[in-house]
Amino acid sequence: MSHDHSSTTEPARAVSQLTESLTQAAQNQRALLQEMSSFAREESLRFFNLRLERNEAALEKMQHCVGLPGLIGVQQEWLRDLVQDLIGQNMRLAGVLRGVTHDTVAAATAAGQHMQENAQDMAHQAEQQFHDMTADARNHLVDDERAYSDVQH
Repeated sequence: MSHDHSSTTEPARAVSQLTESLTQAAQNQRALLQEMSSFAREESLRFFNLRLERNEAALEKMQHCVGLPGLIGVQQEWLRDLVQDLIGQNMRLAGVLRGVTHDTVAAATAAGQHMQENAQDMAHQAEQQFHDMTADARNHLVDDERAYSDVQH
């Protein structure tokens, strides 16, 4: 039974392509996690620095306020700023999360399509090899029958 070299390397190449796709997907996930971690760290620092500035401003205003109404006014301003800062922070995080989700879904879809194409290629190659092996076996049977027939006559 003779096999050409390309028919034996095609499944290996398909498996290699599938492995490369999975490796690339893992690398993309790692890069995404690192990017998200870096963003979260930077956003946390930005938010805490903003809140420190707001606290310093509130403390300074408290030193110069007059009476209880002035103190309540500073406290209300500080609470208003806190709520606005939290809403702004949540909106930034939600926007980034939407972007990351969209990018992740797009990357997963592309990787899934690529893996499906590789799996289809592998199935086609396996079918072709089975067909070739069946044809080779059939040819050998025909040759054996002819040889037997020639010996009988």
